[in-house]
Amino acid sequence: MRIEFLQAGTGDSIWISHNKNNIVLDGGKTVAAILDRYKQMPKDENIDLLVVTHIDSDHIAGVIALVDYIQAQGETERLKQIWFNYPKKEKNGEYSVMEGNTLSDSLCKVEGLKWCNNTSELIGKRIDVDAIRISILAPDHDVAEEFKPKKPDELGVRRDDWNAELKSLIEYVDDEDLDEDGPNSQSIVALLEFDGKKILLPGDCTPKELYKALHTYNGVYGTPLELDLMKLPHHGSKRNITRSIFSEIECKKFVISTNVNRRYCFPHKEAIAKIICYRNKLDERDEIYFNYRESLNILGITEEEQNNYNIKLEVCNEFNF
Repeated sequence: MRIEFLQAGTGDSIWISHNKNNIVLDGGKTVAAILDRYKQMPKDENIDLLVVTHIDSDHIAGVIALVDYIQAQGETERLKQIWFNYPKKEKNGEYSVMEGNTLSDSLCKVEGLKWCNNTSELIGKRIDVDAIRISILAPDHDVAEEFKPKKPDELGVRRDDWNAELKSLIEYVDDEDLDEDGPNSQSIVALLEFDGKKILLPGDCTPKELYKALHTYNGVYGTPLELDLMKLPHHGSKRNITRSIFSEIECKKFVISTNVNRRYCFPHKEAIAKIICYRNKLDERDEIYFNYRESLNILGITEEEQNNYNIKLEVCNEFNF
């Protein structure tokens, strides 16, 4: 199985492939990445499952472009199934989220498309796409008909921590300022299993919802959830990972998916500090991968600091299992 974290700007777009099967999570902010990847897909292959984790533009913009392109090419039979928690209506005037409405309208025009718009019904089930098994951990209730804000959740004016000393961030790390509510709280959390490996893809899930999902899963299958790879939620935001989340998982390899986001100052250097503090296993080397060189460089973490805190920071946007 190959997992590609596409260079889709400041958003997420993840392409998973194995044995001529393809699963796509989100489309990113920069639409060229997902369109280029689709065009590279052999003609005898399809997108077996497309997952839209939530309606924020940096996840849905590329999906809209992809669906439009597939329709324009007359290739709608290549899109087999979608999971997208949004109303199945051609007219969604009661909602004021442009991208969600646009995608919903387009999907309604794709004849024969299997569309699950309440993924909470999939919790507790394990869905197989060839040898890849997918479990949905969140959201745990139907969010398709919930009130949606006029704009994606805004983070307000924030300062970057790129020039702060890693040592000082570690010393004063806390979970006081966290991401809450908004579209991120509705984000789909997916667990992939393949050949004994487990990969967690939590979208932009808020820490409250992610902890609840992990705690519930571990209550059924045992604790902690042992992962071979985890995408850090919300593009390496310090507001989306907490000590309680790390108490529910065992993982040494993480991915941050974003280009440098100067508006919201992603990725956060304090997110790295949290991994160091909350993992609290200096005898085990933590590996953090970035799908953009710029996002790694802007943190300014030296080789000496990496050695001192037993972490490895690298650029890599493709993983094979």
